[in-house]
Amino acid sequence: MEVEEVRRERLERLEAFSKGKEPDRVPIYASSMLFPAKYAGITAKEMLFDYQKYREAVIKVAKDFDFDLFRANTGLEGIIFVLAFVKSAPDIAKSLRFLTGPFHQIIGDVFTKWPGIELDVNAHPQFIGKEIMKREEYDEFIRDPIGYIHRVALPRICRNLSNLGSLDYHTTLLKYGAEIYKSSMNVMATAEELKKIGYPSIPTSWGYAPLDFIADLLRDIKGVSLDLYKVPDKVKAAVEVLTPLIIEMAEKTGMSPETAKKLFGTDVVWCFYPLHMTEYLNPKLYNEFYWPYLNRVFQKVAEMGMINFVLFEGRHDAHLETLLEAPKKKVIGVFEKTDPRKVREVVGDRIMIATGPPNSLLISGTPQKVEEYMKKLLEDCKEGGLMIYPGADGGISRDAKPENVRAVIEAVKKYGRY
Repeated sequence: MEVEEVRRERLERLEAFSKGKEPDRVPIYASSMLFPAKYAGITAKEMLFDYQKYREAVIKVAKDFDFDLFRANTGLEGIIFVLAFVKSAPDIAKSLRFLTGPFHQIIGDVFTKWPGIELDVNAHPQFIGKEIMKREEYDEFIRDPIGYIHRVALPRICRNLSNLGSLDYHTTLLKYGAEIYKSSMNVMATAEELKKIGYPSIPTSWGYAPLDFIADLLRDIKGVSLDLYKVPDKVKAAVEVLTPLIIEMAEKTGMSPETAKKLFGTDVVWCFYPLHMTEYLNPKLYNEFYWPYLNRVFQKVAEMGMINFVLFEGRHDAHLETLLEAPKKKVIGVFEKTDPRKVREVVGDRIMIATGPPNSLLISGTPQKVEEYMKKLLEDCKEGGLMIYPGADGGISRDAKPENVRAVIEAVKKYGRY
C-alpha cells in the first residue's frame, strides 16, 4: 500500500470516530513522553532537550509501531502563558501550551523540575505546582485577569522575569522567543517526517476548565479547596471572568473546519483539555463551581465546529451524569480511572470514548494478558465508536514493554473491526 493511501486510511478512521461514527476498525491514538527515549536508547534529558534526538526517536517508534496517530509530548502544563499572550500574539501563544525543558532553563519557572537539571537524567519531568496568587488578591485578579497575570503571576512563576522592565527581563523574553521559534520548527519538521511515513495530523487548539486554571496555576489545589469554603463568592467570580477568556483562547489557538481542510486535509479540529480537580470535588461543589463553567466552554467550542478532546484524569464516576448535558457527539473523553463500560452505561453515545490498557499492564504484563484485556474491552465497548488510547493513565509510559504495546495493536486489528 502506498504511503499516502496508508495516511488517508488512518485519517479516515480518526475522522469517523471523531464524528461519532464507526470506521472500518477502531483507531489507535498513541501519546507518550518518554517511551520513544527508552526505545531509541537515549536518556530522558536527550529526548526533552535535544530536538534532533527527539525527532529521530519519534520517527523510530512511528515506523516500528502501526498506530493511526502518534504524538510525543515534551512538556508540562503551561496554559497560563497561552492565556497571557493569546490576545496580543495568538500564533506565538499557541506554541506555549507546554512548559518544556529548554523553556524552563530560560525563564526559570518554579512549577517544574527536569531530568539532568533538578532530577536524574532518566527521570520523568515533574509539575510540582505552587501557590502564586494570595487569597486576598482575588479582587485584583477579577478586575483585570490578564493584567494580573502579567504584573504579578508571571514574575512570581518565572525567576528570570521577576524584575519587570529590567535588562534581564527583556533579555529573557528575547531568548524565550528564539527558543519558541526553534521548538515550533521542530514540531513542524517532526510532523512533516511523520507525514512522509503515512501518519496524519489532527489540528488542535487549547481549552481548560476555569476552576482548574485557578487550582493548577494560581492558588494550588489545596488553596482552592479551602477557598471554596472560605471565599466561595470570590472563587465563583474568578471562574466567571475566566470562562470567556478561555473560550477566546480556544478560538484563537484553533481554526475553523474549513481552514483545517485546506491546511491539513481534514475538517476535524480537536480542542484539548486535561481535567484535574474533578476527583477532589463532591457532586455539590462540582455542580456549583466546576461543571457549569466547563460546559459553557464545551458548548462554545462545539459551536465553533471543533471537538472537545478531554482527559478525564482521576476518577470521574461521581460526575458522569453531568455529561448528559454536554454537546452531543462533540466531546471525546479519555477516562483515566473510570471504567469505560460505566461511562457507556450512563452517557450512551453522547460522547466518544477513548480508552486503553493501563500502564501497569503495559509495564508488568505479558502480550497474552494484554490481548485478553483488549479482547474484552473491544467486545464490551467498540459498538457505537471507540478509540484505543494505550496507557489511558497518562499515555504510554517510558517503561512499557515494546512487545506489550505491539500486543495492543495486534489485538485491535484482530478484535476491533466493525
